[in-house]
Amino acid sequence: MTYWLDLGSMAYAPSFAIQEQILHARMNGQFPTTIILQENLPVFTVGRSGSRANILSSDEELQRHGIEVLEVDRGGDVTYHGPGQLIVSPLFYLGDIGLNANQYLHNLEDVLIDLLAWYGIHAGKKEGYPGVWRQNAKIAAVGIAVRHGFVFHGFSLNVDLDLTPFQLINPCGVSRMPVTSIKEVLGRELPLADLKAQLRVIMEERFALKTREFSLPDFLVRLKTWKPDLNEKKNPDRETSGNRCPIN
Repeated sequence: MTYWLDLGSMAYAPSFAIQEQILHARMNGQFPTTIILQENLPVFTVGRSGSRANILSSDEELQRHGIEVLEVDRGGDVTYHGPGQLIVSPLFYLGDIGLNANQYLHNLEDVLIDLLAWYGIHAGKKEGYPGVWRQNAKIAAVGIAVRHGFVFHGFSLNVDLDLTPFQLINPCGVSRMPVTSIKEVLGRELPLADLKAQLRVIMEERFALKTREFSLPDFLVRLKTWKPDLNEKKNPDRETSGNRCPIN
């Protein structure tokens, strides 16, 4: 059984802390696979290979826009997260799904392409640039991090967010990268609940899952009280280098 956890709207730091707690439980026993959904409050995140030079606005301007800046432990450069952007972080063990890191990343891109196609949006991949694109504009960022064979991070899909903050950065370190959203393409809003429901169907089919939805309070109780089955072996460490593929 895979846990489906919707955090709703939350600041980046506490939401990632929850992801780290789950990852720790996964790595130290048999805690179930968990898929996290969330929207973040406005934030620019700077990856390990990134530079604050790609944030083009002053601290005062960022404060006026209410945008936080955080340096984070992932690959890649600068990106924006904010309300109206759906962030999904599946915490899989690669051995369980029979994929290597690159294959898994491409499967996430395919999930997004299928989801957008459901709503009549033709999107695809772009050679050399992770993510999903609508013509020449990026509509979703895809990237993963791998720790001992366990993946975290995932993808962010621009649903109906304000795209203005992308003008304050070089997204992924690329100057003048066009960015779009579902709302901009369709000219109307989609109910986020419907989008999440369809995403759940697609992910269950793609990865042969059965999911069970939890509220955050119930999930945290389960996480706190969970104990590993000592009769079961831990998942072996398939990758020990901590390789990172950036969320762009």
